[in-house]
Amino acid sequence: MQPSEALVGRLHNLVKLAQNSGFRVDGLHLAKAFLNEVTLARMEQLVFNPRALEIFRARAGRIEFIVEGPVPAELLRESPLKQEAIFRQAVAYDLCKSCSLCINVCPKDVYVDDRFGKPDKDQRRDEECTGTNQCGKCVDVCPENAIEITLADPAFASTLFLLLDNPFATALLEAEAGGDFYLANPLETGRPLNIRGEVSPNDLLLSNRVLDESNFHPVFEINGAHRHFVDSPRPAEDLKTWARENHREPELVLAAIKALYAHLPRLSGLKEGKYALGEMLHRIADEIILAEVDLAADAGLELLKKIIDESYVAEAFFGAKRRPIGGLLPPGTSPAWKTPYGNMVPAYVHAEKCLGPECALCVTNCPEGSGGETAAIRMVPQVPLGTIPSLVRGLEVFVLKLDGSHSRPEEMENLTGQTPFKFAVNPDYCKSCGTCLTCCPHGVIEPTVRQFNLGGTQQ
Repeated sequence: MQPSEALVGRLHNLVKLAQNSGFRVDGLHLAKAFLNEVTLARMEQLVFNPRALEIFRARAGRIEFIVEGPVPAELLRESPLKQEAIFRQAVAYDLCKSCSLCINVCPKDVYVDDRFGKPDKDQRRDEECTGTNQCGKCVDVCPENAIEITLADPAFASTLFLLLDNPFATALLEAEAGGDFYLANPLETGRPLNIRGEVSPNDLLLSNRVLDESNFHPVFEINGAHRHFVDSPRPAEDLKTWARENHREPELVLAAIKALYAHLPRLSGLKEGKYALGEMLHRIADEIILAEVDLAADAGLELLKKIIDESYVAEAFFGAKRRPIGGLLPPGTSPAWKTPYGNMVPAYVHAEKCLGPECALCVTNCPEGSGGETAAIRMVPQVPLGTIPSLVRGLEVFVLKLDGSHSRPEEMENLTGQTPFKFAVNPDYCKSCGTCLTCCPHGVIEPTVRQFNLGGTQQ
């Protein structure tokens, strides 16, 4: 939905007010795309008035509109700022000895050889330079100290980012929520339990199917072997076998499992994973049924939850059901044995040299997941994405949110010097192929010995 001409006209007047006060204003196309009466009123109240601009002028020389989350397809084009030079390279040609080191060492190919070993005076990719804070290799390598890097526009030294409200992202999440589906992660355990369906104490087969899909896996031992109760084709008969082997009345055991299934969906705070069913049946029979505890009362439910919590089988390595019962290693027929694990995984030792989303070659080239939740390498932003280019270049960054979170100009957040992103490396998925190490242009990554967390001990 396009904003009215009247709203756009008011926005342009506000921008002119800021420009007349000495500010450079960028990202105007985003401001127009997400413009509405409420957002414009917040701009007038928080930013574009003489008092607020005076406060900001002491901190920043530039204002940029940014947005978080999914945006309409027409806004996915590369920002015009990407083609603009942030830094300039001043070369003292009277000192240059034509060694061509600056040309060879630049990871962004900013310099072009003039055929005599010097950086060409006219041909240069200034827009690719990331400055001395993030790179500066040409300055460091020059034996004659003939190169100096400066800001192309002093306004870039400090920026106030205006984070726009994004109703498009909210609507998209609401629309897609019902159409998503759950895919079990075989290496995951300990997530909050969410029963995905109806659990009926009178239909054990149907209830077991629901609990299996919800990652609630009660385990018990019959005929000398551990088994998953949710996989039992004859759950009632298996319960009778367990009762006989454990010297319990079959009717009491059946009553215990029905009590568990009847009240399990009402309990909150439980975790996905494996549970010792035998322990739960013994305690429910003795502490609840024989003790005549009323499960309709809050105290009864608290006791049942305590019993279930204390029956949880903690497994930190393989996911609950997909880890072999009683052992660490998967069976010989498992695809896990066909996975070519190496001994080394990536470590982001020099993260201060990383460009993050502007590069992300390590994430996009990784054959294991390409940055998704179950990928070997994930980039985890710590700040709004639009502020990351300034942060990695060592520039000053301030943020003011226009979604109602901030009510006064003084509430702007100072993000200068903060870590803009982190990398999460999952050794369970990494195959030690080394692609991330070879594709990183800034030497951010170094190999380190793989470690697995096996129940709190590093192996």
